[in-house]
Amino acid sequence: MDIRKNLAAMLLSFALLLTGVSSALAKDYTDIPDDYWAAEEIEDVVTKRIVPIYADGTYRPLDKVPRVEWTGMLLRALGLSEAPITSEPAYSDVTPATFGYPDIARSDQFGLIYGYTDGEFKPQRFITKVETASIMSHITKDTDVNTDILNQFADSSEIPGWGIIPFSKAIKYGLYINWPLATELNPNRDLNRAEAAVLLARLMKALDLVQDDKKAEVTEEEQVPEEPKEYVLSVEHLDNYGVAVVDRVSITNLRRIILAKNVFKVSFVESFNSTKHNIGDVIEFYFKKDVVTKEGTLIIPANTKLYATIEELRDKRWINKNAEVYLHFTRMVFPNGHEYPFIARVLNHNEGVLTENKWLKPLEYTVAGAAIGGAAIGLPIGEANDRSGDGMAIGFPTGAGVGLLAGWLTPGVNFKARANEDVLIELKVDCSLYNDYVQQYTTTTTTTTRYKK
Repeated sequence: MDIRKNLAAMLLSFALLLTGVSSALAKDYTDIPDDYWAAEEIEDVVTKRIVPIYADGTYRPLDKVPRVEWTGMLLRALGLSEAPITSEPAYSDVTPATFGYPDIARSDQFGLIYGYTDGEFKPQRFITKVETASIMSHITKDTDVNTDILNQFADSSEIPGWGIIPFSKAIKYGLYINWPLATELNPNRDLNRAEAAVLLARLMKALDLVQDDKKAEVTEEEQVPEEPKEYVLSVEHLDNYGVAVVDRVSITNLRRIILAKNVFKVSFVESFNSTKHNIGDVIEFYFKKDVVTKEGTLIIPANTKLYATIEELRDKRWINKNAEVYLHFTRMVFPNGHEYPFIARVLNHNEGVLTENKWLKPLEYTVAGAAIGGAAIGLPIGEANDRSGDGMAIGFPTGAGVGLLAGWLTPGVNFKARANEDVLIELKVDCSLYNDYVQQYTTTTTTTTRYKK
């Protein structure tokens, strides 16, 4: 009997190795020790296919959670991820080509997550803890709330006015996170993946508190998640441009997974001048050529657009301090309109900042000073003494020295770029390009599930 059991276990292990499914088992993640504060909840949400792990086998508990990813997690926790889509969301920044569109559409029709007053959903904006408290409040059943419940937290005064009652209700129901200090809520901090796991695990244990029209109605047995039928076909490689520390792309039957730290060459769509832009402006870039692996697989087609937001803008300053432009790349749109998250930073400038070379102005001033010095000092001396060679020998270095000093002591220069000018960028987070918009997880049930809306 033991021999048969051992043989069966060996065959199962061998089969799992052949499939290469990175998220098939909860224990596949490698970065959560058993004594981690949220280890139990992380195992729970990974096992139930609520929160995915990354292709490299990590969970990354401190990563922030974009609103579109939280939307998918919440839908899966409520059993709504497979609900029929009966209406289109009316957000100005969401189209059927937007990454996560099905989840956003389902969330909108069930009234789970609201957009902003400007009419946008902002799918790639990181969700904050006060926003998640608001969501937990409005999807749960009504109850009397006393806001004095907030007084136990030292930072309750930081909760914005619109979040006071929702946060109070979420705390009453136990659907909140006060980590790492029990006496602090950190309401305006972005939610991380460890906190998301704890919050979702608590929600799934308290589904009786959720309004009936905001969760699936299961009439028979408990839902059983189906293992993702994803397997690795190959691991291929991109151009590293001599600087990338990672050059790998995992090709699966469902998607192309570009690993973080890959480097790409992109180009400005239009000319850029730092004096003509402000913080919050969106700058467009594009890929001039197809991005193809060394093995021949097309990853990103030519003319794909990239969008970056100016997060910080520093004007030029005295003592040759050049203007600095801090960019945050957020999304990528293929020529066919399909949109994907693409979180990246500038690489081939100073520490992720667009700025001119600090030697540019001193060098220009030195050359100009030498020319002026030769003409204004050297020639008159030479003509007066009939020794133009000696005059030039004095004039050129004197002018060059004055120019160099002026170049260093005066303010720096603005940052400018021409249309089609190239820049290297580094991917900060794995980018998954799904084939035909295959959903990351599918769920089957051994039951009859009905949706109220």
